[in-house]
Amino acid sequence: MMSNLSRILSCLLVAVVFCPGASFADKKNKKNNKKVVPLTRKGAASELPTIKRINGDKVTIGKKTYQVNDLTKITVNGESAKVGNLSSGMQVSVTGSVLRYGKGKSDTLYKATRISAKADNNLEKKRKEFNKKQAERARQLNRKNNRNR
Repeated sequence: MMSNLSRILSCLLVAVVFCPGASFADKKNKKNNKKVVPLTRKGAASELPTIKRINGDKVTIGKKTYQVNDLTKITVNGESAKVGNLSSGMQVSVTGSVLRYGKGKSDTLYKATRISAKADNNLEKKRKEFNKKQAERARQLNRKNNRNR
């Protein structure tokens, strides 16, 4: 009886070791079938809001309106500037707080303590060029992986 049990167990062990299941083969094929997805650049610099409107001491950036006073530190391309040096379309980074709450973002008035602006708006163009190159590189890698199958 013991010898029969040991024979059955040894046969099962041999079958498991030398005859892997379909799940092992599927996992191997799934690894090779993965497509290369291009890396894209979505950094904060490319997503900076732009100045929409300047009206006296109020600057509308994105959907928020900021009030600017004498204590607001304004820089354009890293150099000190005044409100008059700002123009619509510039990409900006703003630090501030709420001055008066409203019903929504457009009704709420914010107080700007610091505004950093960039005069050139080429960041979006550079990001698109980078993403285009990455997409082309991914297409080439996918073609190469498909040939190797």
